[in-house]
Amino acid sequence: MRNWTRKAFSLAELRYSPVLLLSIVICVAAFYIDEHVNPGEQLWLAVTYYTSFSLAALWCGINYVGHIRMNNLYRKHADIGAYVEQLAMSAEDKTELRNFLEDFAADLEEQGRTREEAAKEVISQFQVREFLAMSKHTVPFETHGHHYLLGCGILLLGVCLTALAAGALWGLPSLVWLIISSVSGVYGVSLFGVYVLYKFLDRFIYNKLKKYFS
Repeated sequence: MRNWTRKAFSLAELRYSPVLLLSIVICVAAFYIDEHVNPGEQLWLAVTYYTSFSLAALWCGINYVGHIRMNNLYRKHADIGAYVEQLAMSAEDKTELRNFLEDFAADLEEQGRTREEAAKEVISQFQVREFLAMSKHTVPFETHGHHYLLGCGILLLGVCLTALAAGALWGLPSLVWLIISSVSGVYGVSLFGVYVLYKFLDRFIYNKLKKYFS
């Protein structure tokens, strides 16, 4: 539970947060103009809301892409020992693989390669072989757990409920609390929706890659 809480409320996991914040600010401004000024010309108001929505949608896309990582097996490495150590295999298999790769690297060094160049070449060739022999349970990309979306959604819904309670208890200006509660509530619920969307995309991409490489 503690581990889940740490992941959920790790706000640093939000990628490109200025885009999302800009969307929220524009939404607040549009809401204020709509409720307080009530302009006769609704076109610019609609454009403002659309801009806010478009920025939120843009953030949703770039944030998802920003969390896609290359599987450790296929990342660039220049140290044979460190590369083998992070592979999911038994200690005996790791020792055997390490010896094989180090022998191969030694042969390349005898041919004139530097130690680093030989290690990179050996690992690269091994990665290509493994990539081509990829099992149906392995994909070249790793996706994120996206728990931070739930945490941020909970925080925003907390702000929403706090604003509603504060407005009711202390009789503060209704428009201010209406804007705070409405915007935080909408974005909070939306983050839960984004979490579901991300999970769907994770499953869709995984199934497509598994089908392609199996």
